[in-house]
Amino acid sequence: MSRLSNFIPRPRLAAWLAFGATGLATGAVWATGFASVSAGNGTTGESPAMAKTAPSPSTSALTGTVTAVDPIVFDWDGRWGKITTKKVMFKVDLSGTSFAGKTYNVAMLLTNTSVLTGFASLQLEFERVDKAAAGTCAAGDFDGTQNAKNLNVDDQDAAVYWNALAGDAVYCLGISTSTGDDVAGTFLRSAQDTPPSSFPSFIATVDRAT
Repeated sequence: MSRLSNFIPRPRLAAWLAFGATGLATGAVWATGFASVSAGNGTTGESPAMAKTAPSPSTSALTGTVTAVDPIVFDWDGRWGKITTKKVMFKVDLSGTSFAGKTYNVAMLLTNTSVLTGFASLQLEFERVDKAAAGTCAAGDFDGTQNAKNLNVDDQDAAVYWNALAGDAVYCLGISTSTGDDVAGTFLRSAQDTPPSSFPSFIATVDRAT
């Protein structure tokens, strides 16, 4: 028998036990807090678009670096053609710090092979004269020895190329005088007794190499 029963009469003990049980039960509720809330939609709409800047065309640092100067003039003695006047045909100006430390490829391309039916043979020796930055091109600089390359017109891909040229310099493209019968240089021959009525057109290009 427990000690508690020795000091508390049985009716009173039962009352105390009942009170304790009630206190434990109600105490458990009082010691725990609960709350709840529900949710609902308010105003709904699409996510606003992120405003973007209108794009503009990209620009090339090489725009405006190639300038056409003078066209070639052909003279004729019967079916033999010749060039009696030296010409600066194009100037490629890569002057400036923005071009320094880089290399470039320069080309001269024939653009109109389909109309050159009046020529029996058409080969032109072009030259490249190098100048310092901001230099001036002069026709007198062409003498047949300045980085010469032959453009032989045998198909629509006829062209000459000068590759890996240093930036921050000027490159002059042109042609020297010729009697027109040099198999290793300029060679001009008409297909008829009369001179051709259509002549070659050229375009010069420059592209960055490194």
